[in-house]
Amino acid sequence: MSTKIKRCSLLAVSLIMVMVVSMISSESALAEYDVKSIIINPNPPYQTSIWTDKSQYNPGERLNVYFRTSKDAYIYIFDIDTVGNVSLIFPNIYSEYNYKRAGQTYSLPDNSRYNLTIGGPAGVEQLVLIATPSQIRDVEWLRRSLEQGSFGPQLNVNISADRFMFEVKSISITPNFGQDWSSAVATFTVGSVVTPPPPPPSVKYGTLSITSKPSGATVFLDGVDQGTTPLTITGVSYGVHDIAIMKKNYYTYSRQITVNSPNPYRIDATLVKLPTSSDWGDEVQLVNKSMLVKWPQTGPFTETFTFRGSTGKVVINADPILGMLSRVTGSITANAVGPVEFMQINPSGPDAPWPGRVYERIQYPFRVRVTVEDYSITTGLVFGIEYIDYVRLRLEIWHIGN
Repeated sequence: MSTKIKRCSLLAVSLIMVMVVSMISSESALAEYDVKSIIINPNPPYQTSIWTDKSQYNPGERLNVYFRTSKDAYIYIFDIDTVGNVSLIFPNIYSEYNYKRAGQTYSLPDNSRYNLTIGGPAGVEQLVLIATPSQIRDVEWLRRSLEQGSFGPQLNVNISADRFMFEVKSISITPNFGQDWSSAVATFTVGSVVTPPPPPPSVKYGTLSITSKPSGATVFLDGVDQGTTPLTITGVSYGVHDIAIMKKNYYTYSRQITVNSPNPYRIDATLVKLPTSSDWGDEVQLVNKSMLVKWPQTGPFTETFTFRGSTGKVVINADPILGMLSRVTGSITANAVGPVEFMQINPSGPDAPWPGRVYERIQYPFRVRVTVEDYSITTGLVFGIEYIDYVRLRLEIWHIGN
């Protein structure tokens, strides 16, 4: 804690205690121990005590401190924050007379010239009282000794609260002025200022204007059928959305868009026709199934199929690592030609998944399409690298002719 004393000629002034504490809550390991073991004379010749008017304060509240001694003594009161800074709060320039009689209860502030005000942030604060029968000539030495740990322990924010308390409980204090002294410790918690959350941002909406060549294609917005092209969709909330445009005998058009303007967002999709053979008429769907790729079911998932003398195989496989997936791939083989990779899903980058993303490949006489239905990405705790937690896929396979 750093103590700031402001001078004033006529009006009362404030002695501001800036409670500099680390962000350790009152329920932390630090509060589980008897903090009186931090600074204590093992064989005090007389008794002292110190306490506050409350056990918990919020920033901005006034602090009242009380103390007693069983022997006439000079009283010195320090504040120790949880990062090891030490401040002398009594005596001070507004209350310099610190010789106190035995058997009486004293309070701080002890006059109208200053106040003690909690500054925060949240955490545990400590007050240390030291009583000696004669004045300490070098109070700064005592303050510095407390802070540096040569008299009392140094609070080190680089170690855990458990480790800190283990270390300080083994400290035996031998001050330079012998054993003719006594001490007391009081603790209190400082709560954080509760700031009401900001109101949620107002939802803004845009419009999508979608056309396709050829027209009459079905439009899916975030997996929901919106109708056929040409199409105008209003009330689309600002943000990222998934678009899929599908028409029979054409490759699927899929992409992600970001709506961030009231101006219409235009999508002009040119659909690419699937190559087909006139010998067989319409396509024949052979496979339509959903699959979940998740540890420990990481594949390979193999789907084999035959039609009119042709055979094929699609393999979905995942690369597992420590219970997660680093990537998911798909390949197709047709009539012993292949395998040919047509899909690669990575946790991030251009191959990252999104609901509705489509991967397609024609390997005569078959066409395969894999659609992402759902997924989850996880960030590793050790290196902060992203992994795939799971991905749910829709696998569709057609025979399109020889």
